[in-house]
Amino acid sequence: MTNKNAVLIIAKKEFSDKLHEPSFLVMMSIFMVTLFVYTLGSSSFSNVARVIGVFFPILAIALGYDGIIKEKNSKSLNVLLTHPLFRDNIITGKFFGISITLGLVVFISLIIIAASDFLISGKIVQFEALSRLMIFGIFTYLYLLTFAVFALFTSTRCKTEIGSLAWGVVIWINMCFVLGPTIIMLSSIITGQSMFEMTDKFFSTGALLFNISPIHHFAEVTVGNLDLSYGTFGIQRDVHGFLDTKYSVSYLIGHYWQNVIILLALPVILLVASYISFLRENI
Repeated sequence: MTNKNAVLIIAKKEFSDKLHEPSFLVMMSIFMVTLFVYTLGSSSFSNVARVIGVFFPILAIALGYDGIIKEKNSKSLNVLLTHPLFRDNIITGKFFGISITLGLVVFISLIIIAASDFLISGKIVQFEALSRLMIFGIFTYLYLLTFAVFALFTSTRCKTEIGSLAWGVVIWINMCFVLGPTIIMLSSIITGQSMFEMTDKFFSTGALLFNISPIHHFAEVTVGNLDLSYGTFGIQRDVHGFLDTKYSVSYLIGHYWQNVIILLALPVILLVASYISFLRENI
């Protein structure tokens, strides 16, 4: 049963807490300055997408890892539950608060990218390029929301904030750093071949295994790369994602519809898992 006023109050509190949290503000400032400097110095948008795809998930994890745990440890959760407030109201309010904060982070990132392009070219971004940048922002939001909601999920399962954060960091490292070498190793084991042999069988097996990672789907829909994580083979598709203005949006949706569905589905699946986990929690 949903109490809209209660959900709104919890969402506002979560949003306010994050905006006044020194560690989050420091981290966000570092990421934004890095993005600005990197955008100015990069000639390829795929390199900018890599910075966002690889490093920004840790910022998303920072939004959700303590969502429920901090309430349990401070005993404020028990106080909340003594009022006419259901657990689904709490998790929904937390989710909306985290989502709004993440939306602000993505919005600031898009402004930085557009401003950097203006400083480089001296021209105001054209409508077509701006619309594609907005689409890039939507996919970036969905991609990062996956990590934020996963962190919210771990906050319902773990007993300490350190434990919840540790799980988030482990997933981040595996998805954005170790994934490439792991996929290469698995492809080699499955096919009995080395990546240096450059066979179609090896690369097709690797491409199939990459589907387990959110960064793969983010890479395909934005810049048309197989992967953006470090230590891997980055195969460039013929169609360079939604940032490729040679193709219409409708054509790109038809081309990348599976990636789009997965990016939409992952946060929903993790949110449902968070609901189930929190409702079963013995408080």
